[in-house]
Amino acid sequence: MSSISLPQSISCRNSFSVSGPNFKNASWNSKISKKGQQLTPSIVSSNDISKILNRNGSICKNHFRGVHGKLIDQYTKSACNFLTVEDLYEEILFEICNHFGCESYDVCSDDLLDFAQEIFKVPNSRHNEILDLVRQKEPPKLRLNVEIIKAENLLPKDANGFSDPFTTLYLESNASHRYNTSVKHTTLNPIWEEHFSLPITDNPKEEVLVVEIWDFDAAETVKDKVNKLFDVKGVKGLSKLMKEIAQTASTGKHDNELIGRATINLKSIPTSGITVWYNLEKGSKGKSRGAVLVGLTLSAEKNKRVAIQEHRHLLNILLIYELESSQVAEYWWNGKFNKNAEIIRSQHAVQSGLTNFECALSQWIVYTKIHENHKLSFTLFKNILDVIIPILKIIQTDSDDLKIFWDGVKRVLPSCFAIVRKTRARNVSDKHIVSTLCEVLDIISKIRTMGEPLFDIFPENIYGFVVQMDENSKTILTVLIEVINTSTKEWLEYIIEGSKPITRDEPTDEENLQFLIKLIQMVRSDLQRGMEYFDKHFYQKLRINYSDILFKFYDSNLYEICKKNVESVCAHIKRLEITEDTFEFLDPLDTESLNMGTTLFELYLVLKRFITLGRSLCTNYDLALEQFYIWFMPGVTHWLDISIFKALNRIERAIELDLLQAVDDAVKYSSSAVDTLAIFYQIKIFWQQLDWPDIEGSYTFVAKIINDVCRCCVFYSTRMSRRVESQTKDNDLFIVTSEWCFAINNIDYVRQSLPSFIKELDADDLIKRISDLRTNLDADRCASTIKSLIDNALDTQKNQILELINIVAKRMAPSIKRFLAEGAEVLHKDSNSMEKLMMYMESSLKTLYDTLNEVNFARILDAIWSELSIVMYDLIQSNLDKRRPPSFFQNLKHTLTIMTSCFKIGKIVTSDVEVLKEIEKTLDLHALETSDLIHQYYIELLGYQRNITKSEFGQLTIKANFTETGLLLHILNGRNLVPMDPNGSCDSFVKIQFYPTNKFLNVQSYKTAVHNKTRFPLYDEIFKINLTEEQLLMHNSIILFSIKDKDLFGVTSQYIAECYITFADLMGNENEQILMELSRPRLLESETIRALEYRLGDKQARDFLKKLKNKS
Repeated sequence: MSSISLPQSISCRNSFSVSGPNFKNASWNSKISKKGQQLTPSIVSSNDISKILNRNGSICKNHFRGVHGKLIDQYTKSACNFLTVEDLYEEILFEICNHFGCESYDVCSDDLLDFAQEIFKVPNSRHNEILDLVRQKEPPKLRLNVEIIKAENLLPKDANGFSDPFTTLYLESNASHRYNTSVKHTTLNPIWEEHFSLPITDNPKEEVLVVEIWDFDAAETVKDKVNKLFDVKGVKGLSKLMKEIAQTASTGKHDNELIGRATINLKSIPTSGITVWYNLEKGSKGKSRGAVLVGLTLSAEKNKRVAIQEHRHLLNILLIYELESSQVAEYWWNGKFNKNAEIIRSQHAVQSGLTNFECALSQWIVYTKIHENHKLSFTLFKNILDVIIPILKIIQTDSDDLKIFWDGVKRVLPSCFAIVRKTRARNVSDKHIVSTLCEVLDIISKIRTMGEPLFDIFPENIYGFVVQMDENSKTILTVLIEVINTSTKEWLEYIIEGSKPITRDEPTDEENLQFLIKLIQMVRSDLQRGMEYFDKHFYQKLRINYSDILFKFYDSNLYEICKKNVESVCAHIKRLEITEDTFEFLDPLDTESLNMGTTLFELYLVLKRFITLGRSLCTNYDLALEQFYIWFMPGVTHWLDISIFKALNRIERAIELDLLQAVDDAVKYSSSAVDTLAIFYQIKIFWQQLDWPDIEGSYTFVAKIINDVCRCCVFYSTRMSRRVESQTKDNDLFIVTSEWCFAINNIDYVRQSLPSFIKELDADDLIKRISDLRTNLDADRCASTIKSLIDNALDTQKNQILELINIVAKRMAPSIKRFLAEGAEVLHKDSNSMEKLMMYMESSLKTLYDTLNEVNFARILDAIWSELSIVMYDLIQSNLDKRRPPSFFQNLKHTLTIMTSCFKIGKIVTSDVEVLKEIEKTLDLHALETSDLIHQYYIELLGYQRNITKSEFGQLTIKANFTETGLLLHILNGRNLVPMDPNGSCDSFVKIQFYPTNKFLNVQSYKTAVHNKTRFPLYDEIFKINLTEEQLLMHNSIILFSIKDKDLFGVTSQYIAECYITFADLMGNENEQILMELSRPRLLESETIRALEYRLGDKQARDFLKKLKNKS
């Protein structure tokens, strides 16, 4: 800072500048006054005025008449106008020589005099002259300013437990001049807040102030005292009341009682004053009597207006010297002078009787002027405002003080706004920038409480950026917002310039996208910085949302930049066509297309997060970027195409790397299935990140995603099937491996996971939103489309699983057929064919059971049984054609039984019981001997007979009982036999035969006698049939009753009908009549008949079939 001299003439209206050539050569011997006339009443001469008023405007002590106020006011203004530096210097030396306060005892006056001479730059000769003149003056008239604030915990003096206190104060040197406060009734904690000014005539170092608190006793009669009886508190109060009554009755006196006193030495009062609690005492008693809070200051008699003007210029001189001598950095000086300067300043304030407000306002006008050229600490101005604003709010609007205040505001605001504009210039890790901003906001907040300024405080040469604003809308707050916007605009221009791609040619789409991403990230970083460090301070102090202002500015400016670039990039996107042929040949994407798609998506996410932040900051505000997603419509389709390309390639790669081993002991699928689902979930994450806000657009994209995922599932199934089939070698014996099982399980796992994956895409919620937006019919159509996509994919995958299962079963079939055929041939011979069959089946089924999941194991058993039935029927048919004996089919059945025992794994015994039953039934038939086969046929006929309710051929009634050696069979009668003769009657008899014939070789057939010409023959014949013990135990043996009609000549017989009964039926109805319906053989197409037909080389079978044909 350059050296600054002081002017000779100091004006109260125009403050002198801190720099200028006119101030460097000021002479101490000349007096330079400003133009203007001294206003004094024409009726009073200059000589008369000098006898009435002192030079500083105070009334002379020898003048005892009243002085007109206008005279004092006009003289004071004149004194201010003609106040010189020499006058001020003389006053300062006078105060140094007559300083008071407890600090004065530790101050060296010579040091202060030397310091004053140094800061005023006074030559020694002139300094000595002025000092001699000062020392000849009388000391200043001092006054003690006392404020009795309050007292607490006073000793009660009245019977009701309270006192009626008032305070008396006086100086010990003049005890007759006493000052009293008002009386506070019925309290021990009175509050007065009353001020007094006591003149000090003696040496203030030896003067003592006495403060006494008394209990006021009003003049009361005995009756009045007695009426207080109900207000008495305690025994002690009652005793006091009795004494008062006695005293009033005897003397009638009403003396006030001293509660306590405090004595204060004036030499303990500092220059700045003191406010202290003093304990009350009375005599030597140590009893607590309470305490009183007293405020004390010393001052001299002086004209206030002149003193204020002097103080302002003194501050100016002191501060200029402080800044020059200490070389304080800008924004650093916080109001603290060096020791000597502070003593001079405080002595002048005290001896001038300046209040805190007057001192602070003087500091405000002086410091704000100097602040224009050398920035001071904002803490200094904040503290000054704390003092002056409460007073300024209650004074008149046309006061000079208010004008001075707004003039200071006009000077300090530009630096405050500069701090707001430069918040980005420094790192927020520097705590000083945040604290400085808080101080600035505090200053602005305090200034705003003063309302509208008295004049324009926003000059155009400084606030050019708000020139477009309407004059009526220019407020501190609106200008501050414009400052923030201007600062944001400058920052945005800076980061745009710094983020542009460095290239000589036209930037590519990729470079433009990277530029936008970087730009938005830096903008978002600026917003985050504002939210984290500045938002709360702006809102707490000014109730404005800093980040809200920033975002609205960024929103409007980024809209055009982003829209233009994004639409340009999307217009250049080439649509990727994915056909079914792609499943066969997956060409890799070109790097440029892939990178640009990724970068475009990154930009979308950056913008989306930016808008999300904006919605939280700017509620109920239409953002320009709100519908930014519309620009990305072509890009989304491109991203989804890229996603399916990547997915298909990754799935194919996953299948190639799959070892077809379980990823974990707890599961039955391999790595490619897990990888495929992970690929699907990457698409899901992409969709969730996209978070498309438009409902109809969301449906379009979700439908495409579902379709693409379903296609990927089908692709996985196809490629997995090919993979496992390619690993299988063609040879005679097909070995079931775990790879086949894992392939099946993998496809099934992906298939089962598909519906839950689709559900996680929130398709149901999307359909509901479509219903709310459009109609239920539209929603149903959309839901139907999605369901159709899913169902088709599930069906395709299921068919692929079944196809793999059928392939396994078909490949197992030849080996099973060979083992079965060999086993039937060599069952009872010395051969290991059965052992080979058992080992093959057990090994294959164990692999399937251990590796496949339960559902697929059941499926493959179904397939194996299906193939086994084909194999068995083929074996049976081929061997029937070869006229194999029943023993072959018996061996084949036994072999089948042994093989099926292998299927009893876990809880699954057989997968298809019906298939096994049919095969076993067929083998059983062909394994029977011919007689047993015929017997089986009659059992079938017996079952048919039991279902007949009324036969057209009539009925036969019998009775029977078994003996130890045989059977007693009683043929009772026939009923309603069908007529065989032309005359409507018949000549019937009953023929009895036992089956199977090979078991009853020793039993002949029996006949009854012929009963002619009757349809209701009464046979009534008993046959005693001898049977072996073994025959008696054959309960399923059949007795055939054939009813025949004898012809006229008795040569041949005509078949009428027949009926059947088993030994078991006879045993169940022994000695009871048994009525049997007659019938003719109907089951000519039964399996048993077909089995007999395959035995045309067997005479017994041939004869039976011939007779059967005749019967039917």
